Amino acid sequence: MAQRTKQLSDAYLLKNIELEDNDIIIDIGANNGDFYQCFKKKIQYYGYEPSPVVFSNLKYNVENQNIFNLGVSNFDGNDIDFYLNDENGDSSILPISDYTKKISISTTTLDKEIDKIQKKIKLIKLEAEGFEIEILQGLKKYLNHVEYITIDCGFERGIKQESTIAQCSNYLIKRNFEMIDFGVPRIIALFKNLNI
Repeated sequence: MAQRTKQLSDAYLLKNIELEDNDIIIDIGANNGDFYQCFKKKIQYYGYEPSPVVFSNLKYNVENQNIFNLGVSNFDGNDIDFYLNDENGDSSILPISDYTKKISISTTTLDKEIDKIQKKIKLIKLEAEGFEIEILQGLKKYLNHVEYITIDCGFERGIKQESTIAQCSNYLIKRNFEMIDFGVPRIIALFKNLNI
């Protein structure tokens, strides 16, 4: 576990972020909860994982925190298609070629979730298999409540397996965020809110 935690911490560029106890971390695409293990401080963790099977792992691995069996999008609602590939951790709201099963899930938006939290957010981690820009589009009202956003922009978007680095960067830079670090080979970008 320690090696996996170090790999994730390095990949998501966490060395750039000075955390304090009770900082709020939102983990979109929480998977089995490995990202939660990256934090030595006592954080307030909000994890979102739409796959029912993977969510049961998350529930087992992350106790006494806020975890939700929901997708995150630019709209909230019920019964949208979700393409499962749990074995490879590649499930997506976008159609993918190697899915094993299609299910219906409920979605929420970051604005709706942050409205419930009613506090500043230290960090949002986005790993949504190419659906990252839509998730960012659901963060308008409370964008200035977020200090850092780390995004996996790898080649995972849809059937064509495209990167989301251009769309995500343009969206955040236009809204007063700055890219402060970038990691390869996973194509992960860390953005900081210049207003905080």
